[in-house]
Amino acid sequence: MRPSNFKYLFLFVCLLGGQLGLCCINEYRTLLNGKVVFTDADNAAPFGRFNLENNKYLSEQLHKADSIYKATGKIEDYSDYGAMLVYNGQYLQAKSIFIEIESKTPGLYATASNLGTTYELLGQNDSALYWITKAIKINPNSHEGSEWIHLKILEAKIKSSGDNKYFLTHNLLSLDFGNTENPENKNNIDLLKLRDQLYHQLNERMSFVKPQDQIVGQLLFDLGNVNAMTIDVKSGLQVYQVAKQYGFTSDLLTKRERHFKTLQRKANFRNSTEGWAKKNPSTALLILIVLLIAFVTGLIYFTKRFRKRKQQTG
Repeated sequence: MRPSNFKYLFLFVCLLGGQLGLCCINEYRTLLNGKVVFTDADNAAPFGRFNLENNKYLSEQLHKADSIYKATGKIEDYSDYGAMLVYNGQYLQAKSIFIEIESKTPGLYATASNLGTTYELLGQNDSALYWITKAIKINPNSHEGSEWIHLKILEAKIKSSGDNKYFLTHNLLSLDFGNTENPENKNNIDLLKLRDQLYHQLNERMSFVKPQDQIVGQLLFDLGNVNAMTIDVKSGLQVYQVAKQYGFTSDLLTKRERHFKTLQRKANFRNSTEGWAKKNPSTALLILIVLLIAFVTGLIYFTKRFRKRKQQTG
């Protein structure tokens, strides 16, 4: 047996001995520095608040919101009804409701924010920029302070003049994670805060925008870089995969994806080995016993040979 095989044999023994009794939803993952950790196995990729293809569910929610407003007559419930109209794709009717609310109760953050989103979905980016800017002035801390990302998107949309190729050469958020295999925090920003803000904005935007979309794809690539730096490489890979679904491609993404998969390989080996042990506990225990007996027998054998050789040379 080659020396490398002894290493994996020893690892297998350790896994069987240390993890056989565990039963959890965590798994082994690799950090950018190569360290393997045992951590949460959740998928780190955003997926949207609502499934817009589930027409029955959205229709039920719209009916419920309408019934609540008719029962209470509250402006907040009227606004919620307008929001559900947006999720149901009825943008013009929703816009009329938000404008009505603004005329009756001006200066509400929710109204400004909802109008901004509705105008963007209608393709009126100048009006959307006006209302999102107003919403940020009213409440700069809303949505975890992430609305600056929405503002940047609208500014880029206006500059692009409808040319999607614009987003292939322009970074929406002016972020710089370097060009090496491991992303770097070149801007020296709060990555944890940025991660939460990107996730929030993407989770909302992906409710309306389905693949392919260069804006969402670029933001997902940014989030994947941040996840790799703040969580683990598999979290980065999960988001990279969605970025590719949205049509984002680059040599840097390919390079980092390949590098991350290499880093994660060691953790995957531990997951597959431990997973087999959990599914076959009796066999695993028997193998463990056999390996331990073989180890002890081998140790005794080589110890005797060493002593005999020492006696002969002495």
